[in-house]
Amino acid sequence: MSESHVPIIIEFEGGVTLTGLIDRVLAPLVVDDISFGLPMEGRAAMLRGEMKITLNIRRGNQKSTKEVKRAQIAYMPLGDSLCIYLIDMKTFSPVNVIGQIDNEEALDNLASVRRGSKAIIRLNK
Repeated sequence: MSESHVPIIIEFEGGVTLTGLIDRVLAPLVVDDISFGLPMEGRAAMLRGEMKITLNIRRGNQKSTKEVKRAQIAYMPLGDSLCIYLIDMKTFSPVNVIGQIDNEEALDNLASVRRGSKAIIRLNK
């Protein structure tokens, strides 16, 4: 594994767990803010094929895009949230893609996560 990769676990209230990697190369300031703040806690909400988790880092765009693919992890400055994409899509505002979910088959379990549920992002050691 590269030194730029930060392995994470995202645990949702109700038992759904995802693992993934975020990469400093993709958006250094955003990934550093997240990795230095771990563990982080936020609220989850499923919206139009994406799971959003509120953060509190307030960063702007870095290498932003509006095109995302299934299982990508991105930071959305508008709303200050971490987004996990369940489908390939075009976002309504620019996002900074920062990583990828490892266990893509577990994405389908996100449908059972209730809106407003607690989500904890931790370092995966």
